[in-house]
Amino acid sequence: MNLYIDENRLVSSIRVRFPEEAALTEQRLAGQGLDPAERNEFPHMWVEAFADRITQAIKRRDIAAIRAQTGFLAEQYRAAPDALRSIVDVSYAENIMWDASDEEKAWAWEFIAADIRQLYEQMWRKPTA
Repeated sequence: MNLYIDENRLVSSIRVRFPEEAALTEQRLAGQGLDPAERNEFPHMWVEAFADRITQAIKRRDIAAIRAQTGFLAEQYRAAPDALRSIVDVSYAENIMWDASDEEKAWAWEFIAADIRQLYEQMWRKPTA
């Protein structure tokens, strides 16, 4: 039984919108030993792993990817039921820029969608160099 119908729809939407990044996310999860057959049971883990794509875009200074990915998740957050608002907040926004340097975070800040910035800031603080 799938307890995470809305959350898995979000994951499916991300996979369709960002197929290359989704494939990298799948590789990361496989490397952590998560069985592909069980992934629908762990959409929060998938979204958390997807958040690493933003960290990688920041390290590459890829403004278009940062705007596209955070913008898409911000749209999902605004249009979503509470379950999806929670996954975007806790699994995505709180995990973006996890191992980025303070300088990288400060550089990227203006390119991150406002809703995602707000969620991140509530947890961590506004990045400064």
